[in-house]
Amino acid sequence: MRLAWVFPVWLMPGVSRLNASTYFFCAFIFVTLVTFLNIVQPYILKEILHVPLDTLGSVTGYLNFLQEGTALIVMGIVGAISDRTGRRTLLITGFLIWTAAFILFPLAGSLGELYMYRLVFAVGVATASVMVIAIMQDFPQNMSRGKWGGFNSFLTSFSILFVLIGLATLPGIFTSMGYTPVQAGRYTFWVGAGLTLFAAVVFRLGFSGARAVQKNVPKSPLEGFATGLRAARTRPGLALAYISAFAARGDMVVLTAFYSLWFVHAAPEQGIDTATALRIGGQTMATLILANLLWAPTFGFILDRINRVIGLCVAMMLAALGYFVLGSVSDPYNMPVMMGATFVLGIGEISVIVVCNALLGQEAPPKVRGAASGVFGLLGTVGILTATLAGGLVFDAFGPGAPFKMMAVVNGVVAVFALCLILSGGHRYRPHTD
Repeated sequence: MRLAWVFPVWLMPGVSRLNASTYFFCAFIFVTLVTFLNIVQPYILKEILHVPLDTLGSVTGYLNFLQEGTALIVMGIVGAISDRTGRRTLLITGFLIWTAAFILFPLAGSLGELYMYRLVFAVGVATASVMVIAIMQDFPQNMSRGKWGGFNSFLTSFSILFVLIGLATLPGIFTSMGYTPVQAGRYTFWVGAGLTLFAAVVFRLGFSGARAVQKNVPKSPLEGFATGLRAARTRPGLALAYISAFAARGDMVVLTAFYSLWFVHAAPEQGIDTATALRIGGQTMATLILANLLWAPTFGFILDRINRVIGLCVAMMLAALGYFVLGSVSDPYNMPVMMGATFVLGIGEISVIVVCNALLGQEAPPKVRGAASGVFGLLGTVGILTATLAGGLVFDAFGPGAPFKMMAVVNGVVAVFALCLILSGGHRYRPHTD
């Protein structure tokens, strides 16, 4: 079936336009909520728990490390389970757990409580994340994976914009209405809880509860996960997709966790309060959205016409350049410089997201695609763990630009791996025989 009324994408047999439209809403709301959590979290740290400025980076790193360490346990098993049970039930379960976490998070009275509530986030986000990745691979035919991913990234760029100009301004709106900073933080997170619950209802109505693959499914979650790992032995492109997840997820968390934190950290020197710093950071990140909107669909069309391993190599080099340029900025409130650097980063960052998912869907055997998505998510989680913990430490030790330079190195290393695969001739696509 062709989704001609939106763009020229061919869907797998049995996937309806309603299913596809629900997926795009799913991806939109997932990115919205993840971005929302990371951008507004500094408000909780500073205004409710009063974490000192010189430890903001480390505390942020520890919180994300705790979440992703938990996700490391959850993701591989959840992906394999979904090959037997279907995606919808697990996706809804993840979002319901996520709703509870949004309610509890701003009620924390200490860092210890905040760490505990972040564990609840971890289970919900990890479960939902694997399902979003798996459904993304289930729906399009291989000939359209680049365009599917490009259009998906185009739409999710609006979710980031929605957070920056909408949800991230809620603390300032609530305080202007006369609420205390503590109340403003709580009400902001409870708006997020309402969005998460609404999304779970939409998924129940718009997704099928059937299994993506009906036969030859591994008998147990652990067997399925192991099969997902073994598949990479004979498919170098799949192994590269797994490796690329380490960089891609690390990129995303560094951008969402440390970009707004950079503005909050520099705010006292400018005589700016936290809510205003978040608003200015959101305005500056608008150039990232512009880059995503302009480049994601274009790069998606390109990927359907070139070898996707070559596309991944190019994307990683663009990301390395973008992260280095942004990390070299000395003053985030120098708006022309910061916005220009953010635009360059946006091109590289969205290129990586589009090509990683297209390569995974191309290379993952259909009967264990959920398990392969779990492996992909698990290695992405390792990337997040590394990026958040190391990023927080280098943020405090070397300055706010250091996490971005760190990711420039990581993306450069993956680009070298891809180049080696290209030069060895092991990058040529072989269709599935399952």
